[in-house]
Amino acid sequence: MKFPRFLSAGDAIGVTAPSFGVTDPTDINRFRNAIRRLEERGYRVIETPDVYTADETGRSAPADQRVRELYSLLADPSVAYIVSAKGGDYQHEMLLHMDWDLMSRSPKWIQGYSDNTVLLFKITTECDVATIYGGNFGDYGMDPWHRSITENMEFVEGSRTSQTSFPFHEVGFADRVTGLEGLREEAPVEWVSPSGDVRFSGRLIGGCMDVLEWFHRKATADPRGFIRKYADDGIVWYMETYDMDESRISRMLNGMSDDGWFENVTGFVFGRPLFFKGEDYIGTVCDALSGFDVPKVFGADVGHKAPRMTFINGAVADFDVHGGSCELTYAFDS
Repeated sequence: MKFPRFLSAGDAIGVTAPSFGVTDPTDINRFRNAIRRLEERGYRVIETPDVYTADETGRSAPADQRVRELYSLLADPSVAYIVSAKGGDYQHEMLLHMDWDLMSRSPKWIQGYSDNTVLLFKITTECDVATIYGGNFGDYGMDPWHRSITENMEFVEGSRTSQTSFPFHEVGFADRVTGLEGLREEAPVEWVSPSGDVRFSGRLIGGCMDVLEWFHRKATADPRGFIRKYADDGIVWYMETYDMDESRISRMLNGMSDDGWFENVTGFVFGRPLFFKGEDYIGTVCDALSGFDVPKVFGADVGHKAPRMTFINGAVADFDVHGGSCELTYAFDS
């Protein structure tokens, strides 16, 4: 596994929009504050031209242009960390234009969540480069920073290897007034497992289920080489959903199981679903994964209901889940 170099003082942080662009004035204000906060921390921020553009569908630019702008950040030796501006629906359009060898030759930390699963999952499972499933760039614009944001930066700077789950989470999206609003502590966080307190470890991989379902259904990604290469470490899968129902989740998990995606699994971690349609999320998942006698954990701090822990695809992750909370520890080895 290739782990990109960590951030150092004076490095640049690149921002690009692989799907939706940012045009709302409150979001732009949030980005401006994010730049200020990161500059105060000792970094420069380089934005590609697509960050603040969007057509009538929300696309920041044509797919080939989005790829070129991502490549401009990969080619810039001053850029050590690339953060997605936003999620969306169209990142898959970039796949036909991607030079995956370039991703392998120029490993840099790339971070985002939701639709950004498209690139992150492919880069880690098929290019063997670690990536980060965490906040998009706007999260750095909240003022003051939530602990999750400070700790995210510490991971990218190489000064942190573990993280503890958070006490409260948001229950959904809310309109902003200034753009600088912080996280809303609306409901208690509770990591739960049907089998009680659990501890497990393995190479971490996963992302947004809405994207993973598309990858599996369209055969546009194949993690089985990654899974077999790291069989001795075991594999921990994490997943979270934006908008899926019981039948889609069941079909997806059963299909992945049948096709060998869950070989060598040592545990499953599921984030808080945002727009789940159904009566029993945990029951649906557990029924579909009943053939795997490994820990299954729900309510994790990953995905659309912030705060988000820093989930590092490709790293060996140790999950210690007890008393409704979690201690997550990483080993950054090859």
